[in-house]
Amino acid sequence: MESVTIQIDGQAFRATEVISDLRIVAETLYGPMKMVGFWDRHQNIHLCPFVERHQDCPHEDEILATRFTSYEKTLQRERQASLAIDFPHAGITLYLS
Repeated sequence: MESVTIQIDGQAFRATEVISDLRIVAETLYGPMKMVGFWDRHQNIHLCPFVERHQDCPHEDEILATRFTSYEKTLQRERQASLAIDFPHAGITLYLS
C-alpha cells in the first residue's frame, strides 16, 4: 500500500481535525479515489469491516500502535484500498481505494 503524509503546521490558526473535512481534502487531491476506511488515533476508533458484519474486531491489538498493519491488509483484501493518507496533526489516517 502506498502511503502519503499531509502535515499541516500553523502558528496562529489550527487546521481542521474533523474526519469529514479531511475526507473531502483526500478525495479532492486523489480523485476519483474514495475513502474506504479510517483509523482515528485520538479516539481509538476505526471503520472495521468485521464489526459491520457483526463479528469480533481482530484489530484491537493495534489501538496504541502507530502502524496498523493487519487493518491495512484487511482493507486491501476486502475493500481494495491502495493508498493510506496520514494527517498527523489530527491523528487520523484515511484509506482510499
